[in-house]
Amino acid sequence: MSGKLTIGTALKKHVRKYTLNGKLNSITSLLGAEAQNVIDWAYSEAKRRVAENPDEKESDIGKIVFDLISNEAAIILVKQNHAKGKLTTKSEVRAKTGQKAEMPVLYREAGLRHPQEARNLRHNIFHEAFLALIKHLFNGITTSVPSTGEGLTPDLIVEHKDQGWLISVEYKGYRSLTLLSESEILKGMRYQAVYGTAWLVTSTTKSVKDLYGKTINSKELIDNGLSRLKQIYRRRAYTSEQRENRGIAKKGVTHLEKQSDLDMKCRLFSAEELLESMKIGKPVKGLVITTGFEFIELLKNAGLEGEADNVLRVMKLPTASLHSDKITSVRLIE
Repeated sequence: MSGKLTIGTALKKHVRKYTLNGKLNSITSLLGAEAQNVIDWAYSEAKRRVAENPDEKESDIGKIVFDLISNEAAIILVKQNHAKGKLTTKSEVRAKTGQKAEMPVLYREAGLRHPQEARNLRHNIFHEAFLALIKHLFNGITTSVPSTGEGLTPDLIVEHKDQGWLISVEYKGYRSLTLLSESEILKGMRYQAVYGTAWLVTSTTKSVKDLYGKTINSKELIDNGLSRLKQIYRRRAYTSEQRENRGIAKKGVTHLEKQSDLDMKCRLFSAEELLESMKIGKPVKGLVITTGFEFIELLKNAGLEGEADNVLRVMKLPTASLHSDKITSVRLIE
């Protein structure tokens, strides 16, 4: 830390108490010539917050100042990395600034768009559309988003307590040309094994589902999937969409390799078969895979034209072009 900087007593105490000397050196280095101006501004802002908020105390000023200057440093880090064509990770931000940043929010503060925003938005558009559909079709259901923890957690649980059933739902909101591979189907099989019924709702039109019969075997799925996805991953990627597809393929390979010792079988059903079975209170025990156009048709038949249009946009628009004024993209809806 430069000896020319005046950091003030409150910040000194906070840094000493929590052994943050290394972080402060890193922060002031990122702030560069503006470090003193940022520190002075942070003190003014901290004092204003304490004066206006009864929950804040004078003793909190050091912490507030540190949080403010570390956030400014994190924004500069994002901009510097972006200028070099490098993605900033949450772990890098924490290591260099001490900030536990929500990356899409941090990127937005830097005037940039984080790739996670597009993934979040696609997921959230699907989530809103599916919730609207399921609540239109069934009375007396409750929905919940499982907490992320050990093992697999589906995107949604739909439960009918009066009739005593539940199903698991997983969304895959990719571009329509992205392959719905064996990796995603295997994930659906694993949900089915736990919850009895799994519904994989996708935006894709290209699926390997039709290469298999009504009963699918995990070992066959894994062998074929590894061969197919490794081919996709080896292809050269020239566009952002191709790079994204390579990333999806690589993630699929990792998933299949981790589950290479799985030995399970599962029945495939159509969405129509599932919905009819749910209406009589006995959801089919198996896996249901619904493509993007099938999902859109279900939405339109329910009179949900706006939701259908949103799903179609997920299917058609490149990542950089997808946006929404009503649905959040900085976090997953819970």
